[in-house]
Amino acid sequence: MRKYISIIILFFIVWNLGGCALVKLREDVQFSRDSCLLIGEIVRISPLKNPIVVVAYRNQNGVVTIADYTVLSGSGQYEMLVQEGNYEIFAFEDKNGDLSYNQDEWSGYYGKPDSVKTQVGGVVFGLDIILTPKTKKPASSFANMLVQFSAGKRKPSTSAGTLANLDDPVFSAENGLSGFWTPLEFFKQIGCNIFFIEPYDSKKTPILFVHGAAGSPQDWRYFINHIDRSRYQPWIFYYPSGARLDTTSFLLRTKLYDLYRKYQFESLYVVAHSMGGLVSRSALIAKEDNYHDAIQLFVSISTPWGGEQRAKTGVKQSPAVIPSWKDVEPDSEYIKRVLGTKLDPSIRYYLFFGHKGGGSLFRQNNDNTVTLESMLDLRAQADALKTTGLNEDHVSILSSPEMMSQFKSVLAGTEANKDKTYVRSKGYLRVGHAFDPLNTKIPSQMALVLAPTGTDEKETQLKIDPFLPEQETGAIVPKKYDVSLCALGFKTEPDKITLDIKPGKIEEAKFVLKPQGMVAGYMTAATSADDSFWGFFKDLPEHVKIRAIKLTGPGISRSLAPNDKMSDREALTTFLASRDYAFKNSFAFFDLPAGDYDVTIEADGCETFSTKIKAQPGEFIPPPLFRLILKK
Repeated sequence: MRKYISIIILFFIVWNLGGCALVKLREDVQFSRDSCLLIGEIVRISPLKNPIVVVAYRNQNGVVTIADYTVLSGSGQYEMLVQEGNYEIFAFEDKNGDLSYNQDEWSGYYGKPDSVKTQVGGVVFGLDIILTPKTKKPASSFANMLVQFSAGKRKPSTSAGTLANLDDPVFSAENGLSGFWTPLEFFKQIGCNIFFIEPYDSKKTPILFVHGAAGSPQDWRYFINHIDRSRYQPWIFYYPSGARLDTTSFLLRTKLYDLYRKYQFESLYVVAHSMGGLVSRSALIAKEDNYHDAIQLFVSISTPWGGEQRAKTGVKQSPAVIPSWKDVEPDSEYIKRVLGTKLDPSIRYYLFFGHKGGGSLFRQNNDNTVTLESMLDLRAQADALKTTGLNEDHVSILSSPEMMSQFKSVLAGTEANKDKTYVRSKGYLRVGHAFDPLNTKIPSQMALVLAPTGTDEKETQLKIDPFLPEQETGAIVPKKYDVSLCALGFKTEPDKITLDIKPGKIEEAKFVLKPQGMVAGYMTAATSADDSFWGFFKDLPEHVKIRAIKLTGPGISRSLAPNDKMSDREALTTFLASRDYAFKNSFAFFDLPAGDYDVTIEADGCETFSTKIKAQPGEFIPPPLFRLILKK
């Protein structure tokens, strides 16, 4: 296993980087500030099930310039990274693997195509594409262009759950290190993904391994080789560790969300090393995510829970700042947030640390990388069932027989304490849907929402194929649910059906979808140039109070104000019933005629925000995040 470069040495290296390396780091950081993350889903794939290529490009009077592309192994979520500007997005099934579009390959655009306008930093969601056998010919076949763009190297698939070999050079220590120094370049070449070492097996419990700063999946080789592979299946999260932690944890959440929709795994264990613990915990406290209830175990190893003082020094004084340093500062907003929210009691948490390091007048006791004070932050210990120290340093702890012995004991304890009352005999649901009128354009995505009746328990979301008028879905934990079908741009009738799901039984639900115009959005705080980063947005501070969200357009004049007394369940119910609402930092207006609308947002502590949005019944065009400028 490769040796880590300690954080101390890393900071020293920054100050002594040669001209070319320092320029490269600065360029990567600047491009990161100017870039925007694009996220969408490839919804339909031909029966051939070939790899899918998705391309974002500028089209200026027929002259095509590629901004980024990605490869998927099947239908599902894609991510790309582009700079500020206007782009078209095209996807095609690469039947012959030549990274060029041929007319006999299934393909599709985002929109008709529609131009996607991006912002500096942040993310644009909902860029879904349906592949069909007959699509308008693109401005370019991309012949040789994609090969040249990627320097002759085909990118690995970024589909969640892509099968991988741990010995693949893409997982090398060198690539892991590049993800720390040049995170944007790493993302554009490799992506950010959860990889499988073996095909998914529902009889095995997945263990998700998350590496730390400058790390790679190969750091987990000892663990993977010593777990019982007949009972457990290793998953590995590979990410650019120099990126903002909000970005990487957000992408981790989207990958887990995608995998849960596909497999509905009952259990998931998460094991993280070093900074990977900070990334993982952010995903574990997201109780609204569909996978949350499956997480039963969290193990952190040598995580700097209290941050790193040298990161703070680096942010203030370094000639080039690695973005993730900002989140590892001891008083960073990221650390305050992830430790300020307690882990759910259903998650068994074990904290491990090494103490084989040293100390000096200039450095507190440490494991040769992270201080004991940081690893033993009381906020993290408060959630731990057990805190265990080992005579290992920051690197050796991952190949320690004693650590592995302790880990196997944790696994055994978790298995022994699983909820014995968990209902494993599941129920099923046959769902039917129709459109009114019948010739309505089919939406790209649908979701079945099951909200436990009469309780505040979290809802379950199941993916529904919009092209199948009837389909069976499950397995569903038996109980009574309010069942709804959601497709953005449509009103569903009825808005909910109450069903009692019973073990071994199949219930039925039928819905009719009618096109309706809608305008919806999410309000965030505008960031400074230094804080701008792809995939990263800043929530509005607590002191900001939204006073009014006004919508005016063709024969429409409406106004909303957030309802502070509304619960999460009430907000969900209101949304599924297609009733206007404003809740926390989100809002939606429904039942709108086609046309252009003006949106104005007034908030205490912010400048008045105005923008224009288009509504089209039967379609939902996701707007960019609404960035409110805070008053000084």
